[in-house]
Amino acid sequence: MAAALAAAASDAELAALARAEAEADGTQRLREAVDLLRAAARGEAAPAPALDPAALGRITRLVRRDEALEALYEAEARGRPPTDEGRDEGATALAREVWEEHQDLDAAIGGAATDWRVERMAAVDRAVLRLALWELRHRPDLSAAVVISEAVRLAKAYSTERSGAFVNGVLSRLERDREGRA
Repeated sequence: MAAALAAAASDAELAALARAEAEADGTQRLREAVDLLRAAARGEAAPAPALDPAALGRITRLVRRDEALEALYEAEARGRPPTDEGRDEGATALAREVWEEHQDLDAAIGGAATDWRVERMAAVDRAVLRLALWELRHRPDLSAAVVISEAVRLAKAYSTERSGAFVNGVLSRLERDREGRA
């Protein structure tokens, strides 16, 4: 898996690999592959190629989103902020930042989701939308297209096939509204 991630030539290829792994067994193999790639980048002996920092960063962000989504889903189920429970520090920090704003994010999502109340959405879809909207608002270094594409990938991998289209529609409307205000 680490070699496949390292060989991916584009974000689309990375997303396809992540989606396949999520469908197969969650993110465990992805986490292990990223750990190997990080070890190789630090110069440690690892059965994975050493990547340049930009490539490793793209792969790390991909897995971080999966882990943050898991943390957000669990937090909502428990009714309390996300915990680190074996997750990457960055994923936990991202999940906590999204959680801190979830009421404001939900208000925006509810305004963009035609005929859907946020509380009636599937919990995974709601978590995906929160995560993506937070990134749209706070990560100007990421293009809206990348954020939305990743959200669709997460929705398809962890929810239903139809969730991808739903998430795409809501986020596209939110992004159009956001661009209109800028």
